[in-house]
Amino acid sequence: MNAIFVGAIAGTVLSASTSYLVTGRLFHRFQAATPQVWRIESWRNHAAAMALQALAGAAIGGVFEVARSPALGAELIALAVGIWGTLAACLLVQAVYVRWHWGFVLGLLLDWLLFVLGVLGSCAWAAARN
Repeated sequence: MNAIFVGAIAGTVLSASTSYLVTGRLFHRFQAATPQVWRIESWRNHAAAMALQALAGAAIGGVFEVARSPALGAELIALAVGIWGTLAACLLVQAVYVRWHWGFVLGLLLDWLLFVLGVLGSCAWAAARN
């Protein structure tokens, strides 16, 4: 199966599950501590976020293919660290300027770590089945 397609599907599933659990439940109280920063939540916001995470999953799937589809192991972990490190740096730069609670930032970092690992793991699993 195409890793971009697998990444998009995995991104959608992870958005609805791990992102909901980590950001929406475990770390939401930190988000609530800075209400002046956030827009009002609605189903449209959540749908847009899920679509963007599906796109992010597809992009990670594309990177997986460009990296020659590494199997589970050290190469896949190195790829995950590189992708997550880039995302983490971007989030931390934003955290310097936006008044996010430190707990929310930690939650975002954990959320995206699980997201990257989940998408790459799904891509590696699908590649191994072919």
